[in-house]
Amino acid sequence: MLKCLFGNYLVERKTMTRERLDAMLPVPKELNAEVEVIAVINKVISPADTKALLERIDKNSTSFGEAAIEAGYLTDEKLDQILTYQQNSFMRFVQLLLNEGSITLEQINPMLDDFQKVSDFTDAQLSALIHDDLEECVNIFVPLKSPRLKELTLTLIRTLRRLIDADLYLEKAYTAHSLQLDKYACQAIIGDLHIKVYISAPNDGLLAIANYFTGDKYETVTTDALDNVGEFINCVNGLFATNLSYDDISIDMNAPEYGEEGPFISNEKLYIIPVCANGYHFRAVFEVYE
Repeated sequence: MLKCLFGNYLVERKTMTRERLDAMLPVPKELNAEVEVIAVINKVISPADTKALLERIDKNSTSFGEAAIEAGYLTDEKLDQILTYQQNSFMRFVQLLLNEGSITLEQINPMLDDFQKVSDFTDAQLSALIHDDLEECVNIFVPLKSPRLKELTLTLIRTLRRLIDADLYLEKAYTAHSLQLDKYACQAIIGDLHIKVYISAPNDGLLAIANYFTGDKYETVTTDALDNVGEFINCVNGLFATNLSYDDISIDMNAPEYGEEGPFISNEKLYIIPVCANGYHFRAVFEVYE
């Protein structure tokens, strides 16, 4: 999630273009973050000390980790911990930025500090984003009090990441008492809970899901594409129902609905979660009934 948010920050700061950022994502799976990059991001070794050490060693014969232990910057235990982050999504993205020459080692932490400031993240929130703590990341953008709505949100985001786009990111959720939907699909949860789950977007935004949930490909959002989005919602709600069953909470689902013209919905409890996936923006909406 953080790599897209930080990438957007770099575009806004004109450090790179939108086209270049799009070309860099997704990060190639075979790329690992180097030990020195992880150490700098985690502020274990300063950029100056890292650069000086890199200049003294031949990486073809001596690894940076070994040299850092010998120089007293790292312990064996700290190096082992650092190595667990080599496949960390954000650190791999920073490694790619360095490899591509978009930023330097010295710029990483000042840029992260500025990004944190302009985004108004606390230290704990930034750490959660860096280390991809999904539950904490969702809490940052969707600070819900209801444990059931939190569980539904987490189920939605986990399923989107697994089936739709591993690099999706969220924007700040908000509440409303009424809302005009665009093209949409939805499904009502009934039983011990009564919630209607919508996914809606203008124009062709729902291709973010329709073109990735199955092998089907659509040029525009047709009724077939909307049906596909409805089946995705059914998948999410089915997983949610399974999770609730472990707590002896019983729910069922009505058949999915969809339409090319969204309804105007009015309810005291509307929760709107903006999501960006596969280059499209859409909204997940929970309409909660007492």
